[in-house]
Amino acid sequence: NNALYLAIIFLVLCFVTKLQQQSLFTRLIAVVIKARSSISGCPCSMVMARIIARSAHYLRKTFCHTHRWTVRMSYFTASRNVLPDGVFPTMITPMNEDKSIDWAGVDMLTEWYIRSGVAGIFSICLSSEMYQLTDEERVAIAKRVSNKAAGRVPVVAGGTFEGGLDQQAELMNKMAPNVDAVVIITNQIGSMSDSDEVWMENVEKLMKLTGDKPLGFYETPVPKVRSLTPAMMEWAASSGRLVFHKDTSVSTSIMIDKIKAVKSVHSTPLKFYTAKGPMLKICLENGGNGFSGVTPNFFPWLISWICENKNDQSGRLDQAMRFTSIVDGTIQRLYPTSAKHYLAQEYGAPLKAVSRMIDGVITDQDRASLQCVREEMEKVCEDIGAVPVDITKCL
Repeated sequence: NNALYLAIIFLVLCFVTKLQQQSLFTRLIAVVIKARSSISGCPCSMVMARIIARSAHYLRKTFCHTHRWTVRMSYFTASRNVLPDGVFPTMITPMNEDKSIDWAGVDMLTEWYIRSGVAGIFSICLSSEMYQLTDEERVAIAKRVSNKAAGRVPVVAGGTFEGGLDQQAELMNKMAPNVDAVVIITNQIGSMSDSDEVWMENVEKLMKLTGDKPLGFYETPVPKVRSLTPAMMEWAASSGRLVFHKDTSVSTSIMIDKIKAVKSVHSTPLKFYTAKGPMLKICLENGGNGFSGVTPNFFPWLISWICENKNDQSGRLDQAMRFTSIVDGTIQRLYPTSAKHYLAQEYGAPLKAVSRMIDGVITDQDRASLQCVREEMEKVCEDIGAVPVDITKCL
């Protein structure tokens, strides 16, 4: 009965507010999440979950004529250890002129991602300038992002950097209370010359040192990528601890083999997200779960639309994929400075084109190219029905 009462209260309050105040809506979602954990044994809990999911879908269609208010109900109604399909932006780190962290910018970006329909957020990654941050900054940023997200989407964060396994586990344990999964940087847990067997032993040691916290893998390309084989992916899927994998394979056949290896493990919680924009459609067609890369730092709503419409046969999906593939090289020049400049120049976001990682200067040619990217993106969005989200409204 309590489950049904909760669902009814949720419905009534949503109809009264008509979802015009996001803060109230997100507080209601937070209440649902907390309440679900206390009634998971109730025979009505599944009924409640279905009522809430269908109600949110109906309300979104009725009152919100764009998908900017998309709520990842699959995340709220499923196990907290299972991440949703879709987009996990590799979050950039806003900085002030003196290269200190711009905390207001962190809050703004987090809100912007969420309103743009992302499935989750990958904080403390290469886009975040992870190697240029201190341990204290890494933990503080991840905590800030999670607090701002407030349970609306899951947050994962990189956790293995300097030092040996014991030191890395110490940082992972500091990171763990603030995020939904701590991500192991695959090229940081041993020597690049280590065999796959030694590498997996190192992962097992980290598992033993970090309790039962859900973990992830990130095949970062810098300074040199440590790619996992299909056999290693199957091993990871079988562990039960791994819930997130950001894949940087540049070969479609290798990527597909890795996805198949994950899918061969029944009921694995491991989700597979490609980092390669031009390969996103192929990833989704072969059972991959979504995207985690650079592009959502420019137009997250468009990449979310692609993931949500992966079965589209009208030609709109192909149009969106052609655009994102063509501009992929342009937006990555001088990245992540290019993303910060783009948001400031094209949308008026109060961000500085400042980076600890990139010393290059945005030229007039870069400005013109990024302006063209924005103009063409808006044409594509108009054609396919994806609606841009104003970042200045996310302050």
